[in-house]
Amino acid sequence: MINIFRFSESVPALVSGRAALCLFLVLALAAAPFAAAPALADDEEGGIMGVKLSVNPDPLDQAVETGIDHLFEVLRDPAAPFDQGKITAMLDFVTSMQDDPKDIEPARRFGGQGVCLRKEVDTSLDTILRYFYNPDIPNFLLCPAVLRLSGWHEGSEFLTRERKLWDELPTLGEPVLVRGREFEVNTPDSFAEAYYRYDLDRLIILLRHQGMNVAISISEQPDKSDVGRKGAILDDQQWDYFYSDIEGLNKGMIGWMDTFMYNSGSVQIFTEHDAAAPRSSVFLFKWLKAGWAGMNVVKRSHIYDGSLRYARSFSKVLESKALTPGEVAAGMRAVAALPKAEVDAQIAEYARNFEIRFADNPKLKKREYARVIADGAYAEVLDADARRSVLALQKLKCMIGMDALLDMCASPVAAVAAPEAETEPGS
Repeated sequence: MINIFRFSESVPALVSGRAALCLFLVLALAAAPFAAAPALADDEEGGIMGVKLSVNPDPLDQAVETGIDHLFEVLRDPAAPFDQGKITAMLDFVTSMQDDPKDIEPARRFGGQGVCLRKEVDTSLDTILRYFYNPDIPNFLLCPAVLRLSGWHEGSEFLTRERKLWDELPTLGEPVLVRGREFEVNTPDSFAEAYYRYDLDRLIILLRHQGMNVAISISEQPDKSDVGRKGAILDDQQWDYFYSDIEGLNKGMIGWMDTFMYNSGSVQIFTEHDAAAPRSSVFLFKWLKAGWAGMNVVKRSHIYDGSLRYARSFSKVLESKALTPGEVAAGMRAVAALPKAEVDAQIAEYARNFEIRFADNPKLKKREYARVIADGAYAEVLDADARRSVLALQKLKCMIGMDALLDMCASPVAAVAAPEAETEPGS
């Protein structure tokens, strides 16, 4: 596999007084907004994004539900034929929707509740595909508020096909289907600031609907995640986060609890409304089951808060006038090509700068966290994959003009060749 690492799963034995405490917490907190998924939020506060959802959402139209069911059937069974006619109602709904769908609730799937989110983005579908489905650009860079790390497993069709997805658009006739399996590690969630590693099966479909180019991305988490680990959100808008590598939650007396993401799924539809403007829309259906001891404690508001964090960060990247997909891809190839000695030197500097910047942050005053970052020791908890992800994000922040802890634009990473055999739109 490509850039894969595994966390160990350990479930503490609940005996004597600890068993009693666990039982008390289960009874006392079962109805509370508890953290166990990317970007969880506190209902009462509306989460980081400050949006509250209706307590009586409207159900999603059954014809739309039928289309979603068909997409998951095709994802799960490569032998199942894709029938575009079965998703026509769904496509009509998402491509014509102009209002905010936050108070529409899709049916429960994967053992959890779901949300709908819609976002306008000032870019073309060609550019979206060049960012999201470029093997040289890891997906975590496109939504750095919710993903720390991501990659495709070896053998994924996405990696082996010769023709790039954006090259399909000019001659798109029959639907194009591409499959793959990914891994992801999320950023700390916004309730108990835990982070998880998990796999996703993904199906990408390109098609035309009512004269518009449409890309559909369907994902499902086939197995439960690795155990949650303690992190901290330091500055969500600047994509600054802390990862302790310590199992548990950053949440008071429940910090010792082992939590998992049990199941998740999503359907994301990118629709190009005007290639010349350019203007596209993104519509997301998202479901999540997560918690502890097999119990789901995720609410719709938790999922929606994380979805908004996702949308805010990908809009910042996709709409940036300082970036092009080719430049980002070239920068990431340069990061990937750095020798280990250079990576280690850069990470040592990052760890020192991280301590200078955040040592006085109230969230990192805990003894267990202070030990992690003291005297540049933070570098020791960053494995090879995490180190590459740090450098890639610092490079992106430099390119986009954001404040960064490493000046990757002045490092050897800046000396990158122009992208080969990849023509930008309008060039």
